[in-house]
Amino acid sequence: MANKHILTVEEFKELARPTSKHVDDDEVIAFVRECEDIHIIPAVGLEKYQALLEESISEPDKILLEGGIYEKDGKKEKCAGLKTALAYFVYAKMAMADGSIMTRSGMVQHNDSYAERTDDKNRVRRYDDVMNVAEEYLNTALLYLRTLEGYEETKPVRGTRLKIHSIGD
Repeated sequence: MANKHILTVEEFKELARPTSKHVDDDEVIAFVRECEDIHIIPAVGLEKYQALLEESISEPDKILLEGGIYEKDGKKEKCAGLKTALAYFVYAKMAMADGSIMTRSGMVQHNDSYAERTDDKNRVRRYDDVMNVAEEYLNTALLYLRTLEGYEETKPVRGTRLKIHSIGD
């Protein structure tokens, strides 16, 4: 169970914004592991996270994991699901990595004559946008989790990121 995650590479490609079919699977899994540790486990708790990794899970846990419609106080609500939230957290991390890879001589970016890198300002803007979506999706899952017995204290996630404002161009 040590190498099991709630999101596969195929699910990432399906749930996140469009990505190249050539993304490195090992890189995606590394970011999945990081984002589970940093965003998902602290939000839902280790016990609930481990329950979501089981082969057969309850219907409420399936809604939490994959998303769905549920009823709260006689009103229908939508849970985006932890998989979708996690896919967006991973997408944001990958956007900031910008194709850099560690080599024995340090961090490098491969140049391609058919592609052009975005500048730092636009990359940070895209990262912020994707993180806002990821946090909102996670919040819908946490709101749903609060409707389940024993999870009344779950707090919404917001404003946990450091914001750096650049001065000038």
